[in-house]
Formats: sequence, C-alpha cells, structure tokens
Amino acid sequence: MNNEQYTLRGERAYTIKLTILCLVIGIPLAAACGLLLYSLNQPVTQVGGTVRFSFNSLGLPLAFVVSLLVFALTIFWLPVRIARRAGRILDPHIYPMMGVISVAVLLVAAFVLAITLNII
Repeated sequence: MNNEQYTLRGERAYTIKLTILCLVIGIPLAAACGLLLYSLNQPVTQVGGTVRFSFNSLGLPLAFVVSLLVFALTIFWLPVRIARRAGRILDPHIYPMMGVISVAVLLVAAFVLAITLNII
C-alpha cells in the first residue's frame, strides 16, 4: 500500500510539470495562430447603401476559434501523447482538473489585464 501512494505522488508531480510545460508551449502557439488569422480580418464595407460582404470579414471569429482549438489541443491532448510516448501514466485525479484550472486562471488574468489597460 505504501508503494502505491509513493508511485501516485511521483505521477502527480509529473502530471503537473507536464501540464505546465504544455501550457508554456500552447500559449505562444495559439497566440501566433490567432494573430496570423486576425491579420486577414477586413471590416464589412458599405458601398452605395448596400453592405459588401467578403470572407475576410470572418477573420476575427476564425482567429478566435482556431486559437482556442490550438490551445485546447496543447492543454488536453498533448500531455496525453507525451506521457504515452514516455511510458508514464498521468494522474487521473489531477490531469483534467489542472488543465481546466490553468485555462481559467489565464482567462481571468487576461480579463484583469484588459481592464487595467482600459481595453475593456
């Protein structure tokens, strides 16, 4: 019984380190994808009372969806793949919760930063 608890403790530390590593990988990758797609954004124009629509006006929503998808993959899929390759098992009590908490903390921090910089 003592051996199982020690093994779980080791896997717990590995799970936390791996989740944080994937978070560090995911933030710049998602930001780069989002900024690249956001640069394609063009506002909807109005010519002679009619609105001209182009697919480039979908740049902002597309940037949001793609960066969210990339970020979610690096938080929830990448640690499983890395652990499987290393022959380790992620702690099931920590792994999903750690990913969700890290995403929530980042969203709150981004919101507070936007408020302090008078963006919102």
